[in-house]
Amino acid sequence: MKKRSSTNVSNASDNLPEFFKIYTSVLSSQLMRIPPDFIHKFAGNIPTTCALERPQIASWQVDVCKVDDCWFFQKGTIVPRQVADINKNPNFTTVLTKGYMKRGALGIPIMFWNAHKKIHERSRLDATLWVENQDWNVGVLKYRGCIQIQKGWPKFVRDNNLKAGTSITFQLTDASHLSFNVTFGRAN
Repeated sequence: MKKRSSTNVSNASDNLPEFFKIYTSVLSSQLMRIPPDFIHKFAGNIPTTCALERPQIASWQVDVCKVDDCWFFQKGTIVPRQVADINKNPNFTTVLTKGYMKRGALGIPIMFWNAHKKIHERSRLDATLWVENQDWNVGVLKYRGCIQIQKGWPKFVRDNNLKAGTSITFQLTDASHLSFNVTFGRAN
């Protein structure tokens, strides 16, 4: 565990305890161990719930529990940030079908695209899909009135172990660089 260093500007949050851990759904989707050094900073006053945040994207309300002599985060359902103006937080949801998997492409709704991107942009664009703190570079192709994520889509599906019936929400976080925060619902 490293403590942040401050050069010229002092910030109250610099004195807060912190730790860094890489999250993988395979290893951490049910329980994520909290480092003992971090727990000791609380001097026995461990909260039973807390919020893990990814600034301006989402937060996770999680329970804190003790198993044997170790402390864990558990039961974290993602809670997307609520923004009053939908134009500041545009998103669309689609259900992954066998056709999307077989074709190796996913369609973006044309009304969504026209509302948030310039109509006369290039026919091929690069985009970034973010799932938690991991990113995938994909290619978006515009042709014959359709917008599709193509290049890199099969790898994204494989890496995230997606199945037909999974609902996928794409939240546009940066229109100029075409960046989406992606969350999944359960497959049927």
